[in-house]
Amino acid sequence: MAHFATKRYNYWGQLGILAVFCGVGLIFGGFISLIPLIGKIHLKDLSGGSSAAIMDKILVPENATALRWMQFISTLFLFFLPPFFYALLCHRKPWLHLGFTHKVDIKQAGVVILVMFASLPIVGALQELTELIPWSKATLLQFKEAEDAYNKQVAVIARMDNFLDYLVSVVMIAFLPAVFEETMFRGGLQNLLSRWFKKPILAIIVTSIIFSAIHGSYLGFLSRFALGFVLGWVYYRTGNIWLNIIGHFFNNAFAITMLFISTKPGAKTDPSKIDDHFPLWFGVVGIALVYWLFKYFEKISKADIDRPGEEVLIPGYIDTNNPFLANSENIGDTHQS
Repeated sequence: MAHFATKRYNYWGQLGILAVFCGVGLIFGGFISLIPLIGKIHLKDLSGGSSAAIMDKILVPENATALRWMQFISTLFLFFLPPFFYALLCHRKPWLHLGFTHKVDIKQAGVVILVMFASLPIVGALQELTELIPWSKATLLQFKEAEDAYNKQVAVIARMDNFLDYLVSVVMIAFLPAVFEETMFRGGLQNLLSRWFKKPILAIIVTSIIFSAIHGSYLGFLSRFALGFVLGWVYYRTGNIWLNIIGHFFNNAFAITMLFISTKPGAKTDPSKIDDHFPLWFGVVGIALVYWLFKYFEKISKADIDRPGEEVLIPGYIDTNNPFLANSENIGDTHQS
């Protein structure tokens, strides 16, 4: 399979370009995402009072559709368009670089879904472990207030009075965020860092930390980090973004489905009713299952040769673009991009 060199941007430049596109996406997405609310809420309601009071006026069931569109627009501009334009500018074959042109092997996809299912006990155990940490009462109260605020948003956006609402939620809250977030964090950021550091595991860890932190959940930080690491490993071993999207979508869709099943028709959606805590020993069992599944995943994925961080090294070529390897010898970086 042919390999193509990256366009003339060093790694600092590529990171800067990606960061600038994210900043622009955040600003434009923030403004454009307000469009669905026009006519739904008066401008005077957005001025004066605390931010919590303003959010209470916005987060009402009548605004459910508008809020779903707001989330779609904001995540599109923040998580999908920046890595796409970054790849378009920095790499000769942007879709190939991000991992969208790979075919999906049914066996691989099935194992990824099983991995995500086996990760649920790990996620629940880490949630329990986080709350066992001896936080101060004030800190723990602040964390729980943040979780309550997040649950209020989910309660409105994921409002499901019937099966049609459920399908809409699966698309808007499970599928699209999976596509957008995986494109940004695995296809964009992790891909860049793994090629840069030449230490893929470090790239997975750094990306997972950022992935978890950007969700703004203190009590769920370790849980999302674990999910980010699992998804990062899948991308590292295959370079196939579709497998990541499938895994991420399954995780989101499973939560939406549990929420739909647990909510009585016409009742208010309450995400806090879903108990996502597991005993710590469940987490140990989950780790064992995930490890075994990944061993099998390795076996059926040996044919994948485009593994970010394991690019072809050209003997005698020094990659002066990489500040982490500036003094190394016989280092090169050509890859499918």
